[in-house]
Amino acid sequence: MKKFNNILIATDKFKFTLSAKDAVNAIYKGLKDYNNIKIHKLPIADGGEGTSEILSVFFNAKKVNITVNNPIFNKIKTHYYFSDKNKTAIIDLASASGLQLLKKIEQKPMQTSSFGTGEIILDALNKGAKKIIIGLGGSATNDCGIGAANALGYKFLNSKGVELKAIGKNLINISKIDNSNVTPLLKEVEIIALYDVKNKLYGKNGAAYVFAKQKGANNTEINILDKGLKNITQIIKYQYSKNISNIKGGGAAGGFGAGAFAFFNTKLIQGSNFIFDTINIDNYINNSDLIITGEGKFDKQSLDGKIVGELIKKADYFKKPTIVICGVSELKKEDVKSKYLQSIIPLFSYDVDIEIAKNKSRTLISERIRLLFKDYLYF
Repeated sequence: MKKFNNILIATDKFKFTLSAKDAVNAIYKGLKDYNNIKIHKLPIADGGEGTSEILSVFFNAKKVNITVNNPIFNKIKTHYYFSDKNKTAIIDLASASGLQLLKKIEQKPMQTSSFGTGEIILDALNKGAKKIIIGLGGSATNDCGIGAANALGYKFLNSKGVELKAIGKNLINISKIDNSNVTPLLKEVEIIALYDVKNKLYGKNGAAYVFAKQKGANNTEINILDKGLKNITQIIKYQYSKNISNIKGGGAAGGFGAGAFAFFNTKLIQGSNFIFDTINIDNYINNSDLIITGEGKFDKQSLDGKIVGELIKKADYFKKPTIVICGVSELKKEDVKSKYLQSIIPLFSYDVDIEIAKNKSRTLISERIRLLFKDYLYF
């Protein structure tokens, strides 16, 4: 039996409940009685909410406060991160265009826009950004990024040449894109978008059919949004000779990934890969005896490019035992193709009410970890 002298705690956020940092600290609290164990705390993300804060540490970036439009064009105060030294901006799309910014009754992807994210991009450009990193998770939108593009000078016209509001429902009515007033600063910057889902833009596995329902759309609206995504794809191909239909991650954030590729020459990268490379995760894993990871919901998507699933694969490669702690789990240990996964620890056995999860998750994480190590310090 092997004693765990070095433990790596590397968790993602527990969505709408705990930030990655808070989840890591809750696990750490459960281990505080074991003074002989060296513990490394490493909050992680894969492009979802909280990615910018995590990356800001590694880019030596400082918080920039800004007032922008939320997804339904109400002014809000939010922030992003900017490094003067590296001339790098780090943005969470969700900070201006996120679902968490809206009340349930306001969650209508036919009406929402990524315009506020474009305002943040423009602010970063005006500050001299030469690189912009955008985490795509958690959006309230299904607008293929036309909102952000509009904030940067693009105009979207119908068949009569009338400018359309840059919202999801108008994708289907676009006949022409006018780029005559686009800020020239876009030509001077490298933009990287980090996706946490691999879905393509439209179709049964596209942005609308897979994600629009959870953003508030009904079946009729989902069909309209999907047709709109297909329409903008055809317009972009005709005007700019760019095919955005099959880009991996193009369906992320309601098609923002594909739109950013078309409008901003954005490079799309799987978020987990980018984060792992940036923080040198291999070094952390190699120097650990046990990895504790987790997220709010552990399911099939977790194993399809999400950071917790990718961390399990990394741990397997280095032959390191792993524990997953999560809010709820749709997977059993045998569902995960991992030789070194020791256990999956769900806090709740059902999709618990968010308010209950917020109130109990932090304490439950600490308690479950404490009990686990009391009984199973050796595997």
